[in-house]
Amino acid sequence: MNLVIGSTGSIGSAVVNELSSRGVQVRALVRDSNKARKVFRDLEKVELLEGSAESSQVLSTAFEGVNIVFNCLNLPYPEWGRLPAIHLRILNAAKRASAKMVFPGNVYIYGHAQSAKVSENHPRNPCSRKGQLRVQLEEMFMGASRRNDVPAITVRFPDFYGPNASSIGDGIFTAAIAGKTARWLGSLDALHEFILISDAAKAMATAADRADAYGQDFNIPGPEAITARDWIKLVFKETGHKPRMKGTGKLTMYLFGIFNKMAHEFAEMQYLTEEPLILDGTKFTKFFGTKYPSTAYVEGIRQTLAWMKTRP
Repeated sequence: MNLVIGSTGSIGSAVVNELSSRGVQVRALVRDSNKARKVFRDLEKVELLEGSAESSQVLSTAFEGVNIVFNCLNLPYPEWGRLPAIHLRILNAAKRASAKMVFPGNVYIYGHAQSAKVSENHPRNPCSRKGQLRVQLEEMFMGASRRNDVPAITVRFPDFYGPNASSIGDGIFTAAIAGKTARWLGSLDALHEFILISDAAKAMATAADRADAYGQDFNIPGPEAITARDWIKLVFKETGHKPRMKGTGKLTMYLFGIFNKMAHEFAEMQYLTEEPLILDGTKFTKFFGTKYPSTAYVEGIRQTLAWMKTRP
């Protein structure tokens, strides 16, 4: 049995859909069954369990008979201070159940890129509070793995986009569909990369299948580095509208953050949209003998737009 925690969120819902498509037994811990029914493709293949990961009793029930947990739980930026305690509770539940763990990492741990491509050996030198917290979480999981308490894998990604993916690109798609001006929170001409959410889920499911992958971390890049300007042009092209876009400078974001909590929280992360940080996927390719999942931007954008047009 595979358990997915944070199962209706961006990466969690994609993992549920990927596992169920592979015929794997999946239990999804959800807060809202109605939301789950909207984002899971094969509901008949998914066991829904309602409850909160903050409840030890719920976690005890959720982990019954579980071999692997995909720990995809996340919170909005303003609530990130709660994450260590919640994830420690999940880790302890996994240990009691003798379950393995797969965790989706991100690039925050690296801080400013010190090389053209960032491999798993790049220094962990976070330049933000959120990056420090992500280092803390990864060290907690990998420490448990080294002690063989909970064998764990970290699969690390750039920015997500795609069906049910909450990301920096959401407003771009909405603006493009409406033919309005898209606002990018950073420099339009800095190189960036994005990964289709289903590709991220495939990478996690692939990693989980290899016993010798536990205790390791793997970086999964997007299909290519691209400027935000060119990526936004691709989105608008698929909608048939003329590209209209505007970047947001650091000073503007800090000023906006005085009045908006989310903008305030994003301000310290804006270095990631002002300078390149491009992941190196060589380790994954060599270890698994196949290239990491990599859907071309044009196809991924088409899938995202098709999904968005089906939403109320």
